Amino acid sequence: MAVSKIAQYTGDGIKLPCILQEGDLTYGAKVHGPDGYFDEGVTIQTPIQKNDWVTLDIDAANTYDATGGNPVVKQLTNGALIIGQVITDPDWEAVPVASQTVRATILAGKWYRKATVEFFGIKGIAKAILVGAGAADIVPGVEGTIQIDASATNALANTTGPVSLSCADVASSAVGIISFHYVAKGTATVSVLVGFTGGVVTIGA
Repeated sequence: MAVSKIAQYTGDGIKLPCILQEGDLTYGAKVHGPDGYFDEGVTIQTPIQKNDWVTLDIDAANTYDATGGNPVVKQLTNGALIIGQVITDPDWEAVPVASQTVRATILAGKWYRKATVEFFGIKGIAKAILVGAGAADIVPGVEGTIQIDASATNALANTTGPVSLSCADVASSAVGIISFHYVAKGTATVSVLVGFTGGVVTIGA
């Protein structure tokens, strides 16, 4: 069967700049550069390109602070996760000058590529303050353990400026909201980027 060459339509999804989780970065291979000379280069273990389909990376290193508030995406894997499509060509944030394999180190050094991703299944996004309740880990893209805190949200309205949404971790069963960042159980108060999946949202307290 022939593959359609009709251009794909984008525009209904939420578009966000994202960090690309592309595996190990191996530095040192000689490559023939555009200037005609052999240069040191970086080999990417699992490169992501424009038009690739991706999902949120659930690694515990992907906190709001470590990523500068940007979501982290990787190649598709099995599971019920939020997915998106890369719609721009990836660019380096900073090119590594040595091989890198540790996620936290890669994030700290900004040794990664970024691209804009259009997410499907997300109706809206907001920055929020998460006040940890010690109930569960919050995993990027996974419903169930994050909910809105009504009383804390109302209290924030006059104290935080543009950020007036407060969330908390719960043991299970929350719906309608996901986090783009990892928050470990027992974490006190941190920023997160949250996405609303449409319909009913669990509100507590």
